[in-house]
Amino acid sequence: MERALKDMKNTLQKLIIPSSYLWTALASAQVNFTEIDNSLLHSQYHPNPNSIFKGTIVFQNGTGSSLEAWSANETFFECIKQLGNLFMYDRSGLGQSSPDFSVSSANPITAKHVNSKLVQLLDRNRIKSPYILVSHSYGGLYAGYFARKYPDSIAGMLMVDPVPSNFLYSDRIQKQFDIALTTIGDIPSREAYKLYNVSNQRKNNGITADGFYQQKGFQASKRQVAELPPMSSTFPIIIMSSTEMNSSTPIKGNWNSLQKQWLNQNPNSKALRAQGGHFIQIERPKLVCEQLNHLVKIAAQKSKPTR
Repeated sequence: MERALKDMKNTLQKLIIPSSYLWTALASAQVNFTEIDNSLLHSQYHPNPNSIFKGTIVFQNGTGSSLEAWSANETFFECIKQLGNLFMYDRSGLGQSSPDFSVSSANPITAKHVNSKLVQLLDRNRIKSPYILVSHSYGGLYAGYFARKYPDSIAGMLMVDPVPSNFLYSDRIQKQFDIALTTIGDIPSREAYKLYNVSNQRKNNGITADGFYQQKGFQASKRQVAELPPMSSTFPIIIMSSTEMNSSTPIKGNWNSLQKQWLNQNPNSKALRAQGGHFIQIERPKLVCEQLNHLVKIAAQKSKPTR
C-alpha cells in the first residue's frame, strides 16, 4: 500500500497542470470549509445542471490521498464533470482539511467515524441524493460501510481498486505498521499530526499520523462493516481492479479475487481488470470515466417516472 502511495505521488509530480486550468476548474466549483466534529473539512461541489442524473456523484479518497487524486488528471476530471454533480472532500488531516485531534490510539479512525462526518458534511452542504459512490483503495472500505448502512440513498458504486471488505495485510505491510506503532505509540495526536503529516512522509519512511490512526482502527472498521446488513442488490457495483496490485502482494490472498467480496446480485454489477497500477483513474482516465458513465445512465434510467 505504501509503495502504491509513493507511485501516486510520483505520478502527481509529473502531471503539469496549468494554473489557468486550475483557476477555471475552481471558478465553477463551490469550495467550502465546514466545521464537523472537531475539524474543518474542505470540500468541492461541481454542479452540472444538464446531467441526466439528478443526484450526486460522491468521491471517497484512499489512504493518505486528498481530493486531488480525482482532480489532478485533467482528462479524467473534465470527463467526469460532464457526467453529473460532483462532490469531493478531504477527510480530516488530509489535503486542506484540518486534523481531528480527538483521535488517538484508544479512539482511532474507523469506518463509522469517517461516515458519521461524511453524513453531516453532505447534510450541511445540502448535497442532493441519490448518490453514486466512487471510491479508491482503502476508501472502498468507507464507501462500502456507507452503502450498506444507507442503501436507499445509493444509486450505484464504482470501486477503483478497493481493498476487500475482509482481509489481512501481508507480512511486509504489517511490519511497516508495526514500526509506526512503536514510532508514534501514544504520543498526543496534535503532536503526531505535526511530526508525521503527509508532507513529511518521505522523511519519516512512509509513516503518517493519518495512516497510523487508520490502521489502529482497521479491525474495528472491518467489524463495523460486517455488522451491517448485507450489500443491497438494488443498485449496481462496478469494481475496477489493477493488474499490478496483485503482483505487489499488499495483502494475504489474491487481491483481484478478494475484491469481489463487495459485489452484490444486481445484474449490472461486475468486476473488471485494468492493466496498470493502483491509481487507475490517473493511468487509465478514459476507462474509469467510461464505467462511471455506465452507472450514471443506469441511475438516470431507473429514476425516470413510469407512465
